[in-house]
Amino acid sequence: MEMPTQKESTDPAIRSEIEFGLNLLRQQNLSKPLVFSPFSISLCVSLLHAASTGKTRDEIREALLRGSTDEKFEEYFSELLKTVSNVPSGIDVNIANHVFCLKDYPIKKSYIDAIKKLYNAGATGLDFSDKEKSAAVMNKFVAEATKGHITNIITPEQFEQDLVAVFTNALYFKADWYEKFQAPRTKIRDFYNSTESKRSIDFMYRSYSMGKELYSENDQFEMLRLAYRPLYSSFAMNIFLPKAHCSLKDAIFTLTAARLQDLLTNTEREDCNNSGHHSEMEIETNINLNDALRATGIDLAFEIDNEEFRQLAENTHGISEIAHSAMIEVDEEGTTASACTRISLRGGGGPPPRIVDFVADHPFLFILTKGTHPIFIGIYC
Repeated sequence: MEMPTQKESTDPAIRSEIEFGLNLLRQQNLSKPLVFSPFSISLCVSLLHAASTGKTRDEIREALLRGSTDEKFEEYFSELLKTVSNVPSGIDVNIANHVFCLKDYPIKKSYIDAIKKLYNAGATGLDFSDKEKSAAVMNKFVAEATKGHITNIITPEQFEQDLVAVFTNALYFKADWYEKFQAPRTKIRDFYNSTESKRSIDFMYRSYSMGKELYSENDQFEMLRLAYRPLYSSFAMNIFLPKAHCSLKDAIFTLTAARLQDLLTNTEREDCNNSGHHSEMEIETNINLNDALRATGIDLAFEIDNEEFRQLAENTHGISEIAHSAMIEVDEEGTTASACTRISLRGGGGPPPRIVDFVADHPFLFILTKGTHPIFIGIYC
């Protein structure tokens, strides 16, 4: 498969992406399976960045792309959108950005033009007083973009009286493994939730025709990369299995973006014995990101008297809610994943060959990547 470049291994922008994803992950309940898309969240927040000014814009920029300028921020996420969207035949990726505005609210044409140019985003005016119809329009947009995997991102009850704009990103991904798992080899074995607790689940196995798997490790994790077809797409599922002395939660809280980036880029081809992990993983997550985004440093945007969204319109105030939904399905054939983010805005050379045993029989972290860009992050436990 296409290997991460040396630039990717040290790129501070990609490291910022990874750090943002890890910061969000640490704010979640790590005692149960979850999945989310830092990529979807970043694109939706990019629409907010384009609407903001002053210190609010500074906080957004620093949380997502530390040390950049506004111009570099816009260029980076505009290009990242194109990079992830540019897929060969055999992989299905759909990314849709849209802003739904209160009908007749004085949204600036310069904002509409900017988000169209940067993020291929559209804008639609709706009569928010007709809550049922407005919710139906937004949910239809999301359902179509995710091919029916996410159908409800907002309810009529969530249309507050002072709502003036809803920023939306929807993401869909589907791909087959480069080397599929053999269904007849799927078998039941123990999965250890902890040293005291275990359950029996199906494990998938495969014989890798190239003989070796892409693998890396450090003192905390072993990482196995499972490529999607075609190899040059550079999409992959990366399984981060904590070593025996590390609990998943402890490992996540001590894992730095630099160390994760190093695991993603410094892989070697290894003979892997028992290259397996759980079968037919299905995870759905619905989360409110208000507190998680505040923890990344985006704070002023939530203030009810914030007047720094003047790039969008003159009379706007803070964010009332950031909601995120995501799902992932993994089986012997490949992976399907979708995500949607909604922001509601108020108005107003290596060692000798070895055999590596890699069996994900205890809680692990997984990251679906394009190159080393984190698209989906989750845990299985």
